[in-house]
Amino acid sequence: MDRPKLWTKNFLMICGVNFFTHLVFYSLLATVTQYVIGHFGKSQSDAGLAVGIYVIMAVVARLFAGKIVDVMGRKKILIISTVLFFLAVLAYQLATTFTLFMIVRAIHGLTFGFLMTATNAIMADVVPDERRGEGTGYYATAMNIAMATGPFIGLFMLRITTFDMFIWILVFAAFCNLLGIFLKVPAPRSKPQHTQKLTFSLSDMFEKQALPIAICMFSLALGYSSLLSFLASYTDEIGHGEVATYFFVVYAIALVLTRPITGRLFDRLGENRLTYPMLVLLVIGYFVLSQASSGWMILLASALIGIGFGTVQSNYLAIAIKESLQNRKATATSTFFILMDLAIGIGPYLYGVLLAYMSYQSMYSWTAIWFVVAIAIYYFLHGKKARARQVNTEKIV
Repeated sequence: MDRPKLWTKNFLMICGVNFFTHLVFYSLLATVTQYVIGHFGKSQSDAGLAVGIYVIMAVVARLFAGKIVDVMGRKKILIISTVLFFLAVLAYQLATTFTLFMIVRAIHGLTFGFLMTATNAIMADVVPDERRGEGTGYYATAMNIAMATGPFIGLFMLRITTFDMFIWILVFAAFCNLLGIFLKVPAPRSKPQHTQKLTFSLSDMFEKQALPIAICMFSLALGYSSLLSFLASYTDEIGHGEVATYFFVVYAIALVLTRPITGRLFDRLGENRLTYPMLVLLVIGYFVLSQASSGWMILLASALIGIGFGTVQSNYLAIAIKESLQNRKATATSTFFILMDLAIGIGPYLYGVLLAYMSYQSMYSWTAIWFVVAIAIYYFLHGKKARARQVNTEKIV
């Protein structure tokens, strides 16, 4: 029996929008702390706040964007938010004071939240259910590659030029998102219920079925935020600052090489048999990073973290969509990213506070331990249920 076609024009275009949006996001996430400390003379906690306000505002936007997307339409919100996202990137050139910089970060975060809510909703309708794990995996890979190449571009540019010149590269990336205007958005497979008016309730903001796996994602993203915000400072401290530039290149290569395998394994084996090994790989990766004394150890950690985090992130997103009703998949993806963004938003600030009492090496050691806790969180919130469901299915077969 032939499988439904996955690599359509719409799927390629929505993956492109996902990539360029997150390229801007992660390029700034990895460089804003250094810029705020160096250019404005602010503390590490202030730098963490500059990172966090973007993501917090994105979370605020996502709380309402799901319902707004359903009422106004995916394509309309995609176009409006793409244009505003582009203008927000241009506005960084006007941020001559820390206060203005924070205002631009807040506005930029709002546009990001609306843009990604519309994009994720379109993706949920574009990917066939029979290829949900594989399709969601490739879609997430676009984000994962941006998660890797964005910091690489940002850190590399800050070493050879100014932040203002770096922003013009991001302006080009944001302009590429305007291609999403030409995307032919398919009609939702199932019409959302009660979307005639813009009234908001908790059920409009959160999908109950997706909350358990979204909480699991929150626990992962909280630990991962330490890598995005303070990797450059850590590698400088241990005398291997130049390796940080290549960390995310190795991360991306390892992820891309394994994605075709892991995406299909998810559909064939089920979530548990793939997720647990990847979570263990993530713990090992952070442990190696915390003990790194040479460049090769840092790059080994990047490969392990890339495969582990990248795979689990896409697994969790596929689970969030699969667990939800057909007419709630857009809300499910919004719920998932609300908690993920929230973790990435508050994480840098929390780690900035912790760094006042411990070294970078100690911080990454404790983060490795935190990921062990994240494994337990997954087991109790989803893994145990998925295991029972799989056992029942095997008995029936």
